[in-house]
Amino acid sequence: MRIITRVAIAMLIAGMQGCATYGKVSGIASDGQKSIFKDGRNTLLSIKQNTVAIAPETETVTSGQRGDFIVAVNNGTSQDILFSTEDISASTNINGQLTMLKVFSYDELVAEEKKRQTWAAVAAALQGVSDSMNATNAGYSHTYGTYSGSAYSNTGKSAYGYGSYSSTTYNYAAAQAARNAAEAKSEARFARLDAEGRENLRNLSSTILKKGLFAEYRGKKGVYEVT
Repeated sequence: MRIITRVAIAMLIAGMQGCATYGKVSGIASDGQKSIFKDGRNTLLSIKQNTVAIAPETETVTSGQRGDFIVAVNNGTSQDILFSTEDISASTNINGQLTMLKVFSYDELVAEEKKRQTWAAVAAALQGVSDSMNATNAGYSHTYGTYSGSAYSNTGKSAYGYGSYSSTTYNYAAAQAARNAAEAKSEARFARLDAEGRENLRNLSSTILKKGLFAEYRGKKGVYEVT
């Protein structure tokens, strides 16, 4: 049985000086391996009793960020086996110093995505409150001005006066229209966040779960792909 999946790995590139450092990932075959190109990707292939192939999702990576790798495993034994991220390790060798890299499990990525969704929902709720307050205030209209004048009596005396004034009116219809627009905007914002969250979780289903790889039968291999 063959399984194809994606793995997220924290990347580390030599020469990082506190700013973004970019590098290129390419496979270098060692003993018992060979390098091939499949679907435009440089893929390392190890053909033994079980066949394993690994290729980067993209060749260009940024130090400190994650790189996605596509892993294909073919069970060529007569026994069923289990395979998950627990069976994968990654390391980098910089100037002879071996550093282990983090391989993210499905559960870790799902927990991270749900945390992101929670904070995004909090931010959206706060924005909704702000929009609602602004909509309520939209019904108020304020007027400011000044006045001055002179008056004369029959006896020839005069008087002069001046001052300022202000007035506030409230337009319920304008406020209600603004509230309706704010509510529609808030609903659209939450709908977009929900759709993005669902899509991200669906995409994570292509990350390795613990799956059974069935043994060969009748000279044929069962095929199961996760894309």
